[in-house]
Amino acid sequence: MPVVELDARLLAAGPSAVRAALADRLGNPALVVLDDPGPLDPAAVLALRELPVVVAGRGPVDPLLASALDLVLEDAGHLERVAAGFARAPVAGVAAALLLRTGGDDWWAGLVRESATYSMLQGGAEFRRWREGRAGSPPSPDLEPRVRVTAHDGVTEVTLSRPRRHNALDLRMRDELYAALEATSGPVVLLGDGPSFCSGGDLDEFGTFPDPAVAHLVRLTRSVAALIATARHRIVVGLHGVCLGAGIELPAFARHVVAADDAALGLPELGLGLIPGAGGTVSLPARIGRHRCLSLLLTDGTIPGPVALEWGLVDEVVARDQVRARCFEIAATL
Repeated sequence: MPVVELDARLLAAGPSAVRAALADRLGNPALVVLDDPGPLDPAAVLALRELPVVVAGRGPVDPLLASALDLVLEDAGHLERVAAGFARAPVAGVAAALLLRTGGDDWWAGLVRESATYSMLQGGAEFRRWREGRAGSPPSPDLEPRVRVTAHDGVTEVTLSRPRRHNALDLRMRDELYAALEATSGPVVLLGDGPSFCSGGDLDEFGTFPDPAVAHLVRLTRSVAALIATARHRIVVGLHGVCLGAGIELPAFARHVVAADDAALGLPELGLGLIPGAGGTVSLPARIGRHRCLSLLLTDGTIPGPVALEWGLVDEVVARDQVRARCFEIAATL
């Protein structure tokens, strides 16, 4: 397991000491864990920030050191979960850490960088192993619309309508959702039919595009994330049940997110050898910070609505049967 314990006293010895301590690890994915730091040399912290590894430190953390950390560990159990998750796809883990570490306030630039990294990983060994280990499924004969649009006194209700698949986001749903949102100009309430809001991307379609480089361009041409980010001031999203991958990455762009008390939110992409590809490396850090975003990805678990509220990933939690009404109540004020 590529975990490296680093004596944090090196951060007082200068950048050359940091680089020398990790020289034999560079070029290979590694999870570097710092022990309790003492005095900090700003140049050494900068050198650590510039290394292509995942850097974790135990909290509480000095603000200067936090700029170089990708994760803040809460306890030994947290480290165990992070290490286990990282071991499944260390290349994708490092790629996600670097993407989050170098992010900024320009959401469009972030979407371009995320898509390029996602496409690169689709050509990698970790994603290939996932595909080879998964039994393929025949194409779905379901020809029903994936998205339903209804107007209500100036508010447009857009509903994901693939309940038998927990509203898994396939290419048809992406295109129908893009068209539905593009056609709106006033307040929008985005909801999901059935037991879940959205279980993420349709796994049967993952990697079926023949050319990842072309897929990168197509992804940016039909970016639902970009539409929601542009129109976020007038979009309210109601979550319930399973909300994974795109099922939380897209809502996190919206102005207001209402979660049911049964909602379970998570980022499962690392298990596929990938990173979030629906805008999650942009939308989630803006709400919960990059440290928690990477932790959610590496630990491959879910958080319930109340924890998501505490973190700021959602804006309020209500009973399941109150989600739709609450969303319309908010939309009426926009």
